[in-house]
Amino acid sequence: MTVRARVSRGVVGARLVLLGVAVVAAAGVLGAQVVHVPDPDANFTLVVPSFGSTDKALGCKTADEVRSRLDDDLNYHKLPVVPKDHITQTLEASGFPVCDPITPSDTKQLASQLRADYIVDGDVARTPTGVRVTARLVLARDLSFVQPLPPADGTKPGDAAKIVSREFQDALKQVAGEKKCYDLGHDPSKYAQAVAAAREAIVAYPASTLARLCIANIYALEKQPPDSVLALSQQILQVDSTNRRALELSGQAYYDKKDYDNAVRAWSRLIAGDPSNADLVERVITEIVQSGHAEQALPIMDQVVKANPGDPKLEELQYRLLVVTKHFKVAAPLGDQIAKEDTAFADTTFYQRQVAAYAADSQPQKAAEEAARGLAKFPGSGALQIVQAQQLINAGQVAQAKPILQGILAKNPKAGTAALLLASVYAQTGQPDSTLVALHQAVAADSASRAAAPKYALIQGSGYYKRGSAAKNRDTLDVAIRFLAYSDSIVASPQAKFLMGASAYTAGSLADQDGMRDKSCPVLQKTQDYFNLAQANLPAGLQDYPDAAKQLLTAMQQVMPIVGKQVKAICK
Repeated sequence: MTVRARVSRGVVGARLVLLGVAVVAAAGVLGAQVVHVPDPDANFTLVVPSFGSTDKALGCKTADEVRSRLDDDLNYHKLPVVPKDHITQTLEASGFPVCDPITPSDTKQLASQLRADYIVDGDVARTPTGVRVTARLVLARDLSFVQPLPPADGTKPGDAAKIVSREFQDALKQVAGEKKCYDLGHDPSKYAQAVAAAREAIVAYPASTLARLCIANIYALEKQPPDSVLALSQQILQVDSTNRRALELSGQAYYDKKDYDNAVRAWSRLIAGDPSNADLVERVITEIVQSGHAEQALPIMDQVVKANPGDPKLEELQYRLLVVTKHFKVAAPLGDQIAKEDTAFADTTFYQRQVAAYAADSQPQKAAEEAARGLAKFPGSGALQIVQAQQLINAGQVAQAKPILQGILAKNPKAGTAALLLASVYAQTGQPDSTLVALHQAVAADSASRAAAPKYALIQGSGYYKRGSAAKNRDTLDVAIRFLAYSDSIVASPQAKFLMGASAYTAGSLADQDGMRDKSCPVLQKTQDYFNLAQANLPAGLQDYPDAAKQLLTAMQQVMPIVGKQVKAICK
């Protein structure tokens, strides 16, 4: 008689000496009995505590039958099965029910604790003639490496278990080649050998998903064309439509091809298979947003949150997605709710987002309240002070915003955003000199402000030009010229040059009238300066404003000789 010592790898090393003693003791009691233990290099198989089923008892019974059948059929020296009592002890020690299905992450942890190499899980359902078991071989080192086994039908779970055992042993024909592929795949110089080993595994087991996954991973590492990766991942998905790694590879390959619709579809299927995996959800949602299809991520995110009610990490991700997609009416209240549940979530960035959300949703009072709450929690935050000042400016309360911005710049002269906002305050209160000073400070502060300042100066210059032309006011046109010249000095711009030339022409025409009326030599000389400035800058508008530029340049050719004669006549 042969007795198997049911010992999993996790305890083999610690019990070798004890087992030796036990064998001697058992020999005295059992006489001719021989006790067998697994080889040191044996690969253990873990059958999950229960298969998935609407009938809890059936799921547990089926897992037990499959475990028992594999234990009988497999070579215990090479392919021992983790005994049920070891599974039960481990689950009970962790507070888990011993006969309930467990999540993939818990399966991974259980396999690690029991040192399993292979996992067998699956589902079972009743049929008119008995039961149907759909089992899977999973590599414990990476749960995304799944090999579905053909469905097994039987009048009883034990009958189906016989078929599962046979299909499991057949599927194991691929593991030697897959393992070789995996080992060689860590060395880029051996990628070709790794792929060759995987192809041998496919010959041994044509339906192999494990070997195809190994090849696809290597192709991805080699950055082979997306179509090459897609060909393999689609073959895998034909066998296992929910294979996580194949869906990941497909999504990325479609993304690399700029086929964003199919990429989103693949990623949606990926999340649907593991909606509680917050890290996976965040990574996939980020990919979808970066693909420019953020709106398509919203229903996926809604589904994930519904599947995991109360999960703070997923709620925070949903909030950020709503902000990115500008669904502020939903985002702002959700943000307030999350902040109540998790005060650490309410950092300075959160308050900035909330203020922006309420402001964009036309709720200025709520925006102001959020800014006040943020400053109450973070009174020294320059970023929140800037947000508060921005809201005051938006509400037309520039007088209240001004001291806040001045205070920020007194503490930090390099606060470029504050300098730009202060320039806006000065502009709105009709202080062009102070506006230009603030713009100079913004340019000196940082690169982002330096990039924004010339655009703002151009807008101011254009506004002063229009007002000066309409009012026929040289002083206003002089201000326009100063803003436009400053804008052009930072970033050369045909538009700034042309508007500066147009401002100078209009100012020169007004000065000529005043000079001739008053017989004023200085004013007529100023007229020449205006026209010289106009003549130097108007040609810049020939491409963007051809008609206006040609008209003004033609007028310049006519008036400049006349002004020259006027200067000679008056300035004696």
